[in-house]
Amino acid sequence: MAQNPFDQASRYAAKLDPPGYLDWLFGGPQFTFVDWLDARTLPFPHDPERICDTVAGLKAVGSGVSWAVPVEFNREPDPAMYGRLLIYLGLLWLELRQRGVAGGDPAVGAAVVNLTGRGQTSRGAQHGGLRTQLDVVERNMAHEDAANVLRAIAAGTIARCVLPWVPLMHGADESAILERWQELAGAEADAEKRADYGGLALVFAEAAGRQEIWSEALWRWNMVESQVVNRWKAEAKAEGKAEGKAEGKAEGEASALLRVLRKRFGVDLPADLVAVIEACKDTPLLSRWLDAALDAVSLEAFRQAVESPHRNGA
Repeated sequence: MAQNPFDQASRYAAKLDPPGYLDWLFGGPQFTFVDWLDARTLPFPHDPERICDTVAGLKAVGSGVSWAVPVEFNREPDPAMYGRLLIYLGLLWLELRQRGVAGGDPAVGAAVVNLTGRGQTSRGAQHGGLRTQLDVVERNMAHEDAANVLRAIAAGTIARCVLPWVPLMHGADESAILERWQELAGAEADAEKRADYGGLALVFAEAAGRQEIWSEALWRWNMVESQVVNRWKAEAKAEGKAEGKAEGKAEGEASALLRVLRKRFGVDLPADLVAVIEACKDTPLLSRWLDAALDAVSLEAFRQAVESPHRNGA
């Protein structure tokens, strides 16, 4: 099952340079990155089909203690993440203990990255002799300062792999930020990495509602497209269309379109929009709507595309 493009982009971007990314995430070189741990056998609470492939195996600087730290990415803050992580960290601890990792007494923790909004995952309760506490490293990208981050990248105190995340940050719609971003990304000698920086930046710009300004700024900057981002888009479209193979052609296109919309914008779609899509029997029009669903920055933007006579071929 294909993941939504924001989740895919987050996981891919974190793995471009794990030591550099994790140093930024933790606010400095507090850990040495060892490897991404295999935790595919552990279901994530309330999302059993998702594979958690970003569990970082780390060594604490100074003490050398081994840590297992899942890094979770949310397009918007998840109010249930506190409970989900309590469950997941318990399962992870038991799994690592059974494997004999860290001498049978592993240390576990968690990091949460919210692409938009402000999360409050860390919390606890205490009364008398009872206490439950979960403290996580949490980064709210909308509250990071783009100018400060770019200055630190230029100075070499933050790794260049953080560049793709800049469109999510405060001030990322300013022309000076866009120009500075292009200068720093352009200094990357590896053409493939440079293309990935641009492709990932556009995905994150969409999550932040800044797709138009970043697309306009970058379309001439790097003519080499990110192959991995293009593959995600193709997979999402192909998976949606595959849903309708056993149905009539128009019904299949409608089913594919609704599936893509639910993956991108949530399960609860407006009833009137669902009715319009299900009632449409024009296969070419449904195909154009499917393309619009993959490109739209929000559900409202998709609705406007559906209602536009020009986009509908009128």
